Parts: sequence; structure tokens; C-alpha cells
Amino acid sequence: MRKGLIAILFITGFYINANACRFTVREIGFSTLAHDIYTLVVIDQHANALDPKWQNIRSKLDDSNIKLTVLHPVKDREHPLVKQLINRKLSLPELVLFAPDGRMLKLKVNDLSNEVDRVLNSPIRSSLGKDFTEVFSVILMVDGKDETKNEAVARKIESDFERIENILPYMPKQVRNGPVSVRISANDFQSEKVLLWSLGIDELPDEPVAFVLYGRGRIMGGAVNATEISEGRIYSYMSMIGADCECGLDRKWMLGNQIPLLWPSESRQQLADEVGFDVDNPMILAEMSRILAKETNPDIAGDVGYGIEVIDLNSAFDEAPEIEYAETETKTIFNPGLIMMLIFTLLVLATGLFFFYRNKYN
Repeated sequence: MRKGLIAILFITGFYINANACRFTVREIGFSTLAHDIYTLVVIDQHANALDPKWQNIRSKLDDSNIKLTVLHPVKDREHPLVKQLINRKLSLPELVLFAPDGRMLKLKVNDLSNEVDRVLNSPIRSSLGKDFTEVFSVILMVDGKDETKNEAVARKIESDFERIENILPYMPKQVRNGPVSVRISANDFQSEKVLLWSLGIDELPDEPVAFVLYGRGRIMGGAVNATEISEGRIYSYMSMIGADCECGLDRKWMLGNQIPLLWPSESRQQLADEVGFDVDNPMILAEMSRILAKETNPDIAGDVGYGIEVIDLNSAFDEAPEIEYAETETKTIFNPGLIMMLIFTLLVLATGLFFFYRNKYN
């Protein structure tokens, strides 16, 4: 009889493990499956790629998603980056940062050491790197020219925080801290030049704009303007971050573009301690890749729900999902797998009690 009980326990454990959500969108966001590489390009006829100073710079960039490429304007004239810079009639030598989408930021080649440091880090990015492992998400708000509107948008974001914190306990995985907000004012523009450029911002916007960051500095959905913020877009994006990675969201929503970010070994270890596994482990990456390879509809997302509140992602979207909320009545999501898991659990408990009392009184 004991063997029968063990068999039931084994089957139940296998079933629960097979049907439990393995990762959340937030956890997928920490992976390197879609590693956005920024390229710092030096084009100089006097530069030698083997010069120790370039090796020192490369070692600085090792723990980031930025790589260094040293090119000669003549010897490497067929290189696409050399062609691109020459076509733009830039004077040489040049120091340029290329984004993964091809945009470029011209830097000061005569201030190489300081420029490399600015590319690699900044006050806000340094803070963000420490926050990402412990917080649910980071809302990065860039102030506009109207201070009254800036404050109104900031208050709306805070109210969205309260809403998301109400459903955090019902999400598939718990995070130590809820979302946090970071504001970039006009005074921060020079020190945060690289960060703002990576977000597509080259000058102070007329109206405030926000970005929802998660995982390893990934951007959920893109820029959110003031009107979209007032309509609840920030809350919608944060809701998706907490969803099960097999909820049906398209891959582009689970692997948003990354900002240039330093991610040292201490951050990797802290993340592993927080989530309980190493996101850079090849086996973990293979499992994530398998999940993301499943066919998904690029325009229609699946249902995402936590506890008593239902978030409907069934409406079609191109730029961003439109999420509707239950207003007058409470709905319950009946998950067949969850029901079967409950039945198996009750069966195990009943069987265990049966053998316990039979052995006790016989």
C-alpha cells in the first residue's frame, strides 16, 4: 500500500511540475536570449587594435552590453561601419557609439577615457543596475518643459503603482519590492546623455514621457507619452511584466530593447539569489528559448490575470495592447490545469489519511 501511495505522490509531483509556470516575463527579461549589443567604434589611421590601451577598454566593457571595435579607415574601408561613417562625411579620427537599431551618437575622440566611462555608466544607470534585481519594475520618467504637466503625470504614475501593488500578491512569482520611479529632469540631460539617446531622446521633450524598464534594463513596449500615461498604459505594461512567460504574449513583448548597462558578477549573483536560479545557465537559457519558440500571435495576447482582478489582453494591438478591466463584477479565471492539480492534491491527502488511520487502528 505504501508503494501505491508513493506512486500517487510521484505522479502528482510530476503533474504539478509540468503545469506550473516556470518563468515570468520579468525573469525572461533578465536573460541574454536577445542581447542588444551597443558598439563603440574607433576609426583612426593611427590606431592599432592590438594596442594595450584598447585591451584595457575592452576589459572595462566586459560586464556590459557594449563592445569596442577599432578600425582603420583604409585597411578596413570595406567594413560596413567605416563605409557608413565615410558616407556621412565625418572627419577622422572618430569615436561613435552605435545602437542595435543603427542609430549613432558622436563622441569626443580626444577625451577617450572620460567618454568611455560616460558610455559605460552614469548616475541613474548605476542606481538602476542595483534596483533591477530587487524591484518589480522601474518607471523612468523624462520631464517635459511644462512643470505643471510633469507633476500631474508623476501623480498618475504613483496611482498606477498603488494599483499594481494591490495585485502583486496574486502574481505567479513574488518580488521583494514593488515598482519604483526615477525622474530625469533638464538638469540631468548632460550626465544622462547616453541613456537618453538609447531611449530615442536627444533633447528636452515638450511633454513628459515615460519608459517601463524591467529585467536586465529592458524596455516594455517603448516610450509612453503623457496622454497614454493618463489612459493607464503604464499600469498595462507593468501587468504584463508580472505575467507567466507562457501567457501567449509575443516574443517582442518579453524581450524588449535594452539600455546600455553594466551588469557585473555581483548583480548576477544577487539576481540568482533573488529568483532561485542562474539566468545565464545554458540549461535555463535553453528552456527559456524553448518556451519563447512556441508559436504566438504577434497581434493578440493571451489572458493575463492575478487573483480577483482580470486583465483582458484579447484586443488586437500593433504598438501596445489595450487592456480592459472588470468594473462591476468580479470574474474568476478557471484554469483546467489548476483544477486537475487541486483534484490530485486532494486525492493524495485523502489517500494519506486513509493509510494513516488504517495503520493506527489495525
